[in-house]
Amino acid sequence: MTSIMQATVDIHHFREFGWVRINEAVPAELCDRLVDALERDLGVPVHDPSRWDEHGGEMRDLLPVWGHQTQWDIRQHPNMHRIWAALWETDALWVSLDSCRFTPPFKIGYAQEYGIHWDHDPWDMAMRMLQGVLALTDTAIGQGGFRCVPTVYRSRDKWPQAPVMDANGDENWLANTDGHPIEAVPARSGDLIVWDYRLPHGNSRNASTLPRLAFYVAMFPTINDNLRQGAIESWRSGRCVPWWRNRPGYDRVEPWSSATLTDLGRRLIGLDGW
Repeated sequence: MTSIMQATVDIHHFREFGWVRINEAVPAELCDRLVDALERDLGVPVHDPSRWDEHGGEMRDLLPVWGHQTQWDIRQHPNMHRIWAALWETDALWVSLDSCRFTPPFKIGYAQEYGIHWDHDPWDMAMRMLQGVLALTDTAIGQGGFRCVPTVYRSRDKWPQAPVMDANGDENWLANTDGHPIEAVPARSGDLIVWDYRLPHGNSRNASTLPRLAFYVAMFPTINDNLRQGAIESWRSGRCVPWWRNRPGYDRVEPWSSATLTDLGRRLIGLDGW
């Protein structure tokens, strides 16, 4: 195990099962501030059930926010960087400019939860990508949170050789989980879940009475300069990085000024070198 301030990264568990939860990755106060900002500056109806239908449709639970100061306060928290540095075994990392998720309790008419899947070709060993999601509020099992299938992660003979057709007629890397237990992972506010891109995963249906709020955060080695340039342009202009602009609501300019970056934040976005 690698101790990081109050957080602990179980490297053995990560390598064995393809995922790990880091408890108290960042202070819960930072998560509270981001939730407050989502409600105040983006109009997310965190405490207004009468408006939850606005976020019940396909992709409407993904929130178009990527450059808010409260997001950057989490990204550039030293503990967050130390966690990813322990997983990658290097300090020289850049950070993704991902967004947040607001998933209200499910009801008839809402989009169904997506099946267990891979986001990318699991056979592409050159990708070497780790993914992460931070719980912004306490998230119980069955509240729309992260779930995965470690036994399929360890059984490459169960991986599809090519994308398969999903219920919408689109080709995606869907997993066949027959005979394999699906593991649901609860999290407290401030907990970070990291997984290997080769781990089939998904979100559960939110069968609770409370919404799920989460923030996607990932760091990666400083290899692809196109990612660095896209992130810097996004930070300066307020526009989303180019590869996400096809999402509903993402092709816009954020109304707030560029976030204030610490020395660590400047390195994580690629303005300064390592």
